Amino acid sequence: MKPPTNTAAKGAATEPAPVDAKAGDAMLTYEDFEPFCSWRREEGKETLVVHVAEFKRDQMKVHLSNRGTLRITGERPIDGTKRSRFTKEIKVPKDCNPNEIIAKFTDAGLLHIVMPKKTSVELETKQDQPIQVVPEQQGQAQDQNAPPKTKGTQGQVAEESRKVFSVAKQTIIRDRKVVMGVALVVVVAVVVALGAFATYKYTRPAPNV
Repeated sequence: MKPPTNTAAKGAATEPAPVDAKAGDAMLTYEDFEPFCSWRREEGKETLVVHVAEFKRDQMKVHLSNRGTLRITGERPIDGTKRSRFTKEIKVPKDCNPNEIIAKFTDAGLLHIVMPKKTSVELETKQDQPIQVVPEQQGQAQDQNAPPKTKGTQGQVAEESRKVFSVAKQTIIRDRKVVMGVALVVVVAVVVALGAFATYKYTRPAPNV
């Protein structure tokens, strides 16, 4: 009689049952997959979005190595003998601060790895450290295509008032300079005219009698 064949799906990994498992227990199998990832590049930060719709927050781990490598892993049960898992490793961008990386998980099944950019002061990388995956606060996530929030009416009025005042101030200063320049030219012209008149008067020959 031929020995039984392994019926695990193609591409799935198998692990033997524990030593103390009862006879007849099925072997545990794993289905490895590659999650879809995308980048969002914004001013002051970069965000890696990992699409893991069927996972829960406590089924994933994010770890940062001292070499600046981000390791994201996840594992969830499918049925009694089958589990789904993934492993994703990325290199943290050089212009990002690895000490400030945070991970947020949304209700839509999106894992956001937020990597703030470095300031002018170069920061040292810490040792190996796990990054806690926290749920994103309700109302905090916003659609990227949504229009930006506008200021209130009072804020708009105050902003416009400051702009008008600034323009008026610059105009007054410019006009004052123009007036002072014109006045200086007039004064110089008057002085020159008076000097010429005085010179003509005292140098003119007396009339013959």
